[in-house]
Amino acid sequence: MPKEVDILSYLPPVLHEIKELVEIANIENHTLSELWNKVDDVLNNQFISSINTDGAERYEKMLNISAPATDTLETRRFRILTKNQEQAPYTYKVTKQLLNSLLGEGHYEMTRNVAEKSLTVKVELTVKGQFEAVKVMLERITPQNMILTVELRCNQNSLLKQYRHSQLAAYTHQQLRSEVLN
Repeated sequence: MPKEVDILSYLPPVLHEIKELVEIANIENHTLSELWNKVDDVLNNQFISSINTDGAERYEKMLNISAPATDTLETRRFRILTKNQEQAPYTYKVTKQLLNSLLGEGHYEMTRNVAEKSLTVKVELTVKGQFEAVKVMLERITPQNMILTVELRCNQNSLLKQYRHSQLAAYTHQQLRSEVLN
């Protein structure tokens, strides 16, 4: 948020009519406003949730993340957050807490089969844009002797039964299965 700076208000009223001082004050106002904006950016870039594009580039460089040019700032923040939260060792409980903090409780379904040494995570369609980042993170933190399956949780009959056939006729089978319905 730009801070309004008025150097002229610090000068006595007698000096407000001197053209040179007014011009100097205007130039200093502009310079100080730019400085305040840069200070504000530095403060915001300390926290992943409030970084701008410059801050995202800095974090990506530090964490060795390559982001596609098509990514939104929100997706980049999410990718940085997932990479930043990786700290071993991971247990089922810690993985669940991590997914809760990243995706939100109820936006995924995680099942573990100890006998088969498998972990299955189904991610809600509403967080589809973050699917790839979640998959990469889980591949890094899951023990190598476990079979990991990460997939999107598709729309099911229990969700679709609230709509009439005439409402669903506008969609293809693929859209009904894998798109978020409003």
